Amino acid sequence: MQMLTLPPALERLATTPVLASEMPTGLTHVKVSRLAPDPRYHTLGAVRIDFSNARESDSASYALLRTNGAAVRLAQTEANVKTGGLFRVQAVAVGRFAVAVAAKTVSEARTVLRLAVAHLRRSEP
Repeated sequence: MQMLTLPPALERLATTPVLASEMPTGLTHVKVSRLAPDPRYHTLGAVRIDFSNARESDSASYALLRTNGAAVRLAQTEANVKTGGLFRVQAVAVGRFAVAVAAKTVSEARTVLRLAVAHLRRSEP
């Protein structure tokens, strides 16, 4: 099976180890997934980080876009996804990245978003 080749900024993000200080409280497992470009959303690729324990999970996704404006538009779209109350979504644009998180509560989602942005900043050269 061939590994997906991502743009350098996404590859750095995918290979930067997640620090304990960047993990949501109580979640001990980390799984990093590389995602192919998605023409529907005009992404150049994405990285998803899932945090979990035996009972629950949160996730953070980072989509790279061609422009800062495209990242803002995607972040706005993601922030307004209707989940039927299953989980809460928060999203923000950071440069050409749309960063979106999903967690059980609004408060947890805000925390996970702050941790996700910290991880993104640390992965930058």
